[in-house]
Amino acid sequence: MSEEEMKKEQDEDMLEKISQLLDENRTEDLESLIDERTSEELAHILEALDGEKMPKFFGCLDKEVAADVFVLLNRETQKRVLKDFSDVKLQEVTDEIIDDDVEELLESMPTDVVHEVLLKATPENRNDKIVEIVDFLEERKFSQLKPLLAELEPADLAEIFSELSETDLPIVFRLLPKELAAETFVEMNSTQQELLIRSFSDKELKLMLDELFVDDTVDLVEEMPANVVKRILLQADSETRKEINEILKYPKDSAGSIMTTECISLRAHMTVRECFDKIRKEAIDKETIYTCYVTDDQKKLLGIVTVKDLLLHGYEEKVESFMEDNFIYVDTQQDKEEVANLLSKYDLLSVPVVDQEKRLVGIVTVDDALDVITEEATEDISYMNSVTPSDKPYLETNVFRIYLHRIPWLLILMIGATFTGLILNTYEALLLPVFVACVPMIMGTGGNAGSQASVTVIRGMALDEIRPRDILRVIWKELRVALLVSVSVGAVCFLKLQLIDRLIFGYNYTLLYSAAVSVAIAFAVIVAKIVGCCVPIFAKAIKVDPAVFANPFITTITDVLSLLIFCGVVIGLFGIVA
Repeated sequence: MSEEEMKKEQDEDMLEKISQLLDENRTEDLESLIDERTSEELAHILEALDGEKMPKFFGCLDKEVAADVFVLLNRETQKRVLKDFSDVKLQEVTDEIIDDDVEELLESMPTDVVHEVLLKATPENRNDKIVEIVDFLEERKFSQLKPLLAELEPADLAEIFSELSETDLPIVFRLLPKELAAETFVEMNSTQQELLIRSFSDKELKLMLDELFVDDTVDLVEEMPANVVKRILLQADSETRKEINEILKYPKDSAGSIMTTECISLRAHMTVRECFDKIRKEAIDKETIYTCYVTDDQKKLLGIVTVKDLLLHGYEEKVESFMEDNFIYVDTQQDKEEVANLLSKYDLLSVPVVDQEKRLVGIVTVDDALDVITEEATEDISYMNSVTPSDKPYLETNVFRIYLHRIPWLLILMIGATFTGLILNTYEALLLPVFVACVPMIMGTGGNAGSQASVTVIRGMALDEIRPRDILRVIWKELRVALLVSVSVGAVCFLKLQLIDRLIFGYNYTLLYSAAVSVAIAFAVIVAKIVGCCVPIFAKAIKVDPAVFANPFITTITDVLSLLIFCGVVIGLFGIVA
């Protein structure tokens, strides 16, 4: 028997043994058997296996070994692995595969397999690798890149494009199909959008605008400089310009400013068949078609129907016989945050927007509501941390603008701190040194207690759980919480002064001194929590964003009150003076 025949027989014996171990699920024995095999040998075994045995065998390999083996497989086996193997384990393997050098990756596998591997990888690794591929394709071999981009989500593409240079961005963007390009364009930041618009020809810009929904075009117009806006409006058709101008006339924070005018409107006398004909005709230009709105000849909103309703009724039935006439709607002037909360509260996909004569002028969709909620949350977080909110990403905001957003609040806090300084100067001569050392603890605890209450109340108001008329209920609840907290804080403070400050650090805290500080801090917590819950409600009542008061004003007020309480308790109640 020749050496070649002997090797072939050994390979057949090995394959038979592996098949038997796979059938019997003897994973440990299988791993021991293949432990010393090279990647080439394992690839040969994989290609020889069939049916369910191939993915089972692949699953026994360590992820690093599996990645090395995968690259060596023929195209058909690679496709089988990608199709049949577990996505969870495959994601780990594909992450290992794309760690290879870009040039090696593209040369070792066909483009369609590279495409599938990237889609199976985690989004972060996939996006990083595609950026590398874009940089690698200096010879402009974009035919390899185009299929990799075409299957990605718009948000992922926007993230990838943020890593590209200003030179490559317009070139790579033009590889996208027009619908995907429009969706990706909406997800990009204003700096990238402006760069692309300046690189577009008039024809390209018009094609892009034709693909955008009107509300997205309005957002674009609001963020672009005047010369770019002028060019956008010149390329938009007359109907789109009219709709843009209609939306722009509404206040910035109103429902009218975030609505889209692209919705399906039906008539009460129309049959189901006529409704479907109209939906088919107009659907391509509408942002949503699931919910349709029934109006009269003057566009007055009469009711709503869903596509599900239409499907469940006969073709000759008229809409008026089954339309919903008890529905949620909003006014064009209604605050956009209230509209977003309505969509969340009633689990709606969209809500109709009407003017003062109850004529349908547009709809607010759930994706617009999510943007509003995100925007409002970001704004509240900024105010709570004493920073004016910015509509631009941090890295794209210039230093001077960041300075302008921060300095007013720092000045307010600095001026507020002068009040605490005045109080200390007034009482310092009357306080023993051991009490002066407790001032930071008193002020810090009072400020933290007030912030806890204010954040809780602000969140409740944001979710429409708390309204100004609930102020007495809120005070009563916070008062009970404050009493429990104050007792706990006072007790721990007393033990801390006696066991740590006096025994360990040797400070002269007698039982009377410790009791005075503990009582003062307990009272400070109670007052701080009442102030913390009342100030945001007061702000809401006078139509000011409660988040504005959350940090700077509440902190200043609670610091001043905590210090006054401390000095009053120590000097007035206990009569302890220097």
